[in-house]
Amino acid sequence: MKLPGFLACLAFSLLVSAAQAAPSYWRVVDVAADDTLNVRAGPSASSADIGDLDPGTAGLEITGTDASGKWGRMIWQEGDGWVAMRFLAPDPQSVIAGTDLPQGLLCGGTEPFWSLRLSGGSAAYSDITGAALAMGLTGAQSPEARGPFPAALSHSGAASGSLSIIEPAACSDGMSDRTYPWRILFMISTADGQRFMEGCCSLPLEAGSH
Repeated sequence: MKLPGFLACLAFSLLVSAAQAAPSYWRVVDVAADDTLNVRAGPSASSADIGDLDPGTAGLEITGTDASGKWGRMIWQEGDGWVAMRFLAPDPQSVIAGTDLPQGLLCGGTEPFWSLRLSGGSAAYSDITGAALAMGLTGAQSPEARGPFPAALSHSGAASGSLSIIEPAACSDGMSDRTYPWRILFMISTADGQRFMEGCCSLPLEAGSH
């Protein structure tokens, strides 16, 4: 299903937003097998311990660091947590073809509630009405002579089509204290019409670690 030519308008909306550096991805290292890495409420060893990461936990999405660079901020439960960077090592992620976006991004928004899972060559959409759509990747672009962001992804299915424009930007879901590292503008077209929404994205941690 063909989407209308709103790509330029959507891209402009993101270009004028307050962008930030893309998040980086890490794994837990140098923690004994019988120990864990503390997740703190703030960037300090004296801050409250609000959780733990097992040795080898991968795919930690660090959304920023404190001024010293010694503590990294990440999404933890319904808010943000902080981990000591000295116990982390880079963990490169597979990316969606034609972009610098990590595979497996989970995006969504509220009022109305909707979600979009972006894998290597597909997108799975669902919303509060019970809709569940699977679409294949048909195109990926970034602005000419500007860099990798914002990234524009187009997907299509048997009776649906969508356009997503994503870039690094501090984003709030309006329901929690989480600081999401990606912002999305999303348009979907189905037999019932077109919808235009905005939301946030993150790369969820490994199952069971968060």
